[in-house]
Amino acid sequence: MCKKILVYLIIFCHLFCITAYAQTNNHSNNISADYCVALDMDTKTVLYEKNANIKTSMASTTKIMTCLIASYEADLTQTVIVTDEMLSGTEGSLIYLNAGDSITVYDLMKGALLASGNDAANVLAFVISGSIKEFVNLMNTYAKEFGMNNTNFVTPSGLDGKKHYSTAFDMALLTARALQDETFSSICKMQSATITISGKKQKIYNHNKLLSTVENCIGVKTGYTKKSGRCLVSAFEYKGSTIIIVTLSAPDDWQDHKMILEFSKKKYRLSCKTQYFDISTVGAACDSIRCEASYDVAYLYSLETKAYYYPFIYAPTLPNSKIGILKIYSNNVCIGTVDIIVPESVKVWQTTK
Repeated sequence: MCKKILVYLIIFCHLFCITAYAQTNNHSNNISADYCVALDMDTKTVLYEKNANIKTSMASTTKIMTCLIASYEADLTQTVIVTDEMLSGTEGSLIYLNAGDSITVYDLMKGALLASGNDAANVLAFVISGSIKEFVNLMNTYAKEFGMNNTNFVTPSGLDGKKHYSTAFDMALLTARALQDETFSSICKMQSATITISGKKQKIYNHNKLLSTVENCIGVKTGYTKKSGRCLVSAFEYKGSTIIIVTLSAPDDWQDHKMILEFSKKKYRLSCKTQYFDISTVGAACDSIRCEASYDVAYLYSLETKAYYYPFIYAPTLPNSKIGILKIYSNNVCIGTVDIIVPESVKVWQTTK
């Protein structure tokens, strides 16, 4: 009888230890966000997720779509004269535009992305489509094109609407598109910027503190309303790859993103190599010279490289001269390019008399 009790105790303790271990290693328990996802930008591979496909409001992260459309559709140098109609219903976060003010489309984009100006987002909508209603139709057209199947936009700013919703996954898909746009990506990584309203310059600051606290953070957008809670979309460069993280309704979003980033990095394979190429020389003391290209990349699937270089090296050549490039591909997507160099000088061949 005692032996049986002892066996049961051992089994119970063993099961308890396994359960406790599983719980401490369940990352979801430590993430404050109700909805989140981490996505590899190039392959669209989900690296981490929690309720990623459940519809919810997304606050000012909406402005990612508004500003991407502005980059696509508007003349960034155009000067806009603000009207009362454009400002109707704007509240919350503002860059404090008034009717009669003049401002460029480019500065409106900075005001919407960095300072999260709801007034800037509304003005952009009018500039592009002539009304909020028509611009929202355009937003939803783009959403369908991008594969955002669980998204419906009602406002250009992200102020709450009954039918204004998206998912963490859909917002990650949108961000993957937006970061491919040079104008958008250059603005969303700015920690601060100067905008000019009616000839007066003023400095605005990015609400995203990850830009200054986490290495290789490249954006993207913060958001908050009482209904949505704290929302945050961020992106990080990681050895040639880009990791996009979205959290919606996240009380501790800054810490969430740091934790999800570290977890996501562990999903990648790493390759740190130097490739060598023996290239023929012309007019040199040697027939060929060994050239090299070094890279350090993170990838998810297959890795391959393609080298492009001159068939001959003409003497003389200085050390570290670039003679070609090596492109690095993962899953048929180029994730990096490095120079092929001559590591040492190539001297001219000389005859002795």
